[in-house]
Amino acid sequence: MELKEILQSAIQALRINALRSSLTMLGIIIGITAVILISSVGQGAVAFISNELTSFGTNFFSINPGSNFVSAMTGGGEPITISDIEAIEDANIPNIENIAPFSYTNKLVSANDESVRVSVYGLTPEAQVLLKPNLIYGEFLTEEDKNSRMVVLGSDVVEELFGENTDPVGESVKIDDVRFTVIGVSKSGGTLFGSFFNTAINIPLEVFQNEITGVDEIAEIDISVYNTDLLNETMNEVELVLRDHRNIADDEESDFALSSFEAALQTFGKITTLLTVFIAGISAISLLVGGIGVMNIMLVSVTERTKEIGLLKAIGAKRKDILSQFLIESAVMTTIGGIIGILLGVGGTFLIAVIAKIPFIVSVPWILLAVGISTLVGFVFGIYPARKAADLQPIDALRYE
Repeated sequence: MELKEILQSAIQALRINALRSSLTMLGIIIGITAVILISSVGQGAVAFISNELTSFGTNFFSINPGSNFVSAMTGGGEPITISDIEAIEDANIPNIENIAPFSYTNKLVSANDESVRVSVYGLTPEAQVLLKPNLIYGEFLTEEDKNSRMVVLGSDVVEELFGENTDPVGESVKIDDVRFTVIGVSKSGGTLFGSFFNTAINIPLEVFQNEITGVDEIAEIDISVYNTDLLNETMNEVELVLRDHRNIADDEESDFALSSFEAALQTFGKITTLLTVFIAGISAISLLVGGIGVMNIMLVSVTERTKEIGLLKAIGAKRKDILSQFLIESAVMTTIGGIIGILLGVGGTFLIAVIAKIPFIVSVPWILLAVGISTLVGFVFGIYPARKAADLQPIDALRYE
């Protein structure tokens, strides 16, 4: 028998028992869909965060009060002050480009008979270099503004206070009872950190500390570097400077935490990879179950077609022809299941990418692996039924009831 005839016979056999074949392929479909979906969505999420961090800046790291992630995010531990910044500046670390401290609080901001509660950030001009806000109107804070009541409003805040498509530069706003002059309107170009410049307002750090909060504590210090290859080395140098400045003994834990977006991105990538491997392991179980189902159905098929096998052998079909027919039939079934799984996986990835607004990335290596595995499952689990069919004696097969 020719390969073309064997394929036609295999497809015809699947068509005759379409529902049974579909249910048999279900384990294969689920396994392949899960692998494609998780791997592709994971790569899209990593690409999204990488693009956002690239536009936002990956050449800097942050210093927060607190010895671990939780305390750093909640502001625990010994506070950071201006003296810590001065210690870093006095160390003259060559790879440091800019040092941008900031603090924040929530305040009621009012203007034009409207009021809204927003996040108020106290910044220095260096923040513009690090955080790269887009200015719709006016300008950002400058060194000359450090003791002045100047404010840069987020675009969403402007809409709340002054209405849509309004240029408020030169207008006044009140933060509690302190009056500020609007010198600019900012908006973020990215998505991940969009709320920072869209829904907040920015004032000079010294004014923030002296007239808004009355304390000299700093929530975070962002430090940019010239050479990102030396980022970790620079972080280590800064840590040593701060430990010495804050009189922390060698056997004591630091009461501040250093972190970088680059490290966070690498961690996220590792988590995504581990998740993909984990899902692949679960999918392998699904493929195994699907393979067992294929073998079971093929054994049923051999029993149902015993007389057909005897007839084929009686008219000259060889053992290898029968073996090939059932092997290919099994492989065709699992390959079709694999293709359906790929289509569902790619379609699901596209849908998630559109809804979540992340890049649509299809993992080609995983698709190729999926096709290979699904076909291999067909051959492996089809060997026993195919051999059983091929070993049938023509006379016994023709007599089978």
